[in-house]
Amino acid sequence: MTIIEVPLNHIACTGCIRRIKRGTQKFNGVKEVKILTGTGKLQIKFSEETIKSDEIHQRIHHLAHKTFD
Repeated sequence: MTIIEVPLNHIACTGCIRRIKRGTQKFNGVKEVKILTGTGKLQIKFSEETIKSDEIHQRIHHLAHKTFD
């Protein structure tokens, strides 16, 4: 298992961060997602054999844009 922290500082709304968290939890290979309160970051535990960190970052970026549509 690998753990990364993804900053979401550019997203001010806590509701949006929760939406992105729920979307991230659905990625194949992601085991756990936590919102790090007060930091504007998500902590993501995942299997690198199933999904790479670059792909997680790209998908989160897409989710963030979709959240505001």
